[in-house]
Amino acid sequence: MSTEAPQAKAPQRARGVQRVTELLDAGASLFVQKGYDATTMTEIAQCAGASIGSLYQFFPSKEALAEGLFGRYVERLSSRLEALIEGAPNLSPKRLADQLVDLMLEVPSDRDAAVALSSSIAGIVERRKPLRTATRRQISTILRAVNPKVPEKAAAEAAALIANVLKIVPILAKEEEDGVHALVAQARLMLTAYIERVVKR
Repeated sequence: MSTEAPQAKAPQRARGVQRVTELLDAGASLFVQKGYDATTMTEIAQCAGASIGSLYQFFPSKEALAEGLFGRYVERLSSRLEALIEGAPNLSPKRLADQLVDLMLEVPSDRDAAVALSSSIAGIVERRKPLRTATRRQISTILRAVNPKVPEKAAAEAAALIANVLKIVPILAKEEEDGVHALVAQARLMLTAYIERVVKR
């Protein structure tokens, strides 16, 4: 007898794709507001303006929806970093720092929901380390694309530091919302100076 959780159903038509997006957006919003455990499938359906049947059609469980939401976050993050890899040879340290910071400020509901879910769902907990490794590898690749003379080890070490600095950017942005000014700008300056030192060899 299988004990695996039911899997999400991939939409086949444009209308279904739109509905899944709305359901994921609703789930992200509620998970951030209320937490995973306190959020019900009924609330997610209501927030998305969908019937409960439509929700269960695509996501047979709350866990399946959470997995889908985390997967969307991973895909968006990876896609943006891949785009940075392609454009990296033409980026100055300042422009690269700005784009990395901007990346952390985009799609805040997805990012915040992913953080909220990362300690609640077993399958997501298991994916945190591979995601961290992949993200650092992409940042390392970006640095070496800016300057191929940067040694692999140095790029990997720098990528680990940059990835950790980027984690605090959303926290700094939240403090700015609470009345503390210029923290994100300071993070941009700090990353610019560090990246410049790494890539200018």
